[in-house]
Amino acid sequence: MNYYDDNYGNWHDMDDPEMREFYHQVQKSNVRKKCVGCGRMVNIQKQYDVCNACATIRESGGDYDF
Repeated sequence: MNYYDDNYGNWHDMDDPEMREFYHQVQKSNVRKKCVGCGRMVNIQKQYDVCNACATIRESGGDYDF
């Protein structure tokens, strides 16, 4: 089973019941908002302003070029 979200990307160690529980807890607390990087509507934590893909670009020193 594939576990992915706009907060963290692909989730690993999903055989662990505690990890699956945490994943579901994160999903329940997401809000739908527009990513300031790519402009897509995404489900992310209310304190985040960019999706995982844009955060990766930002952390790599890149610029959004969408």
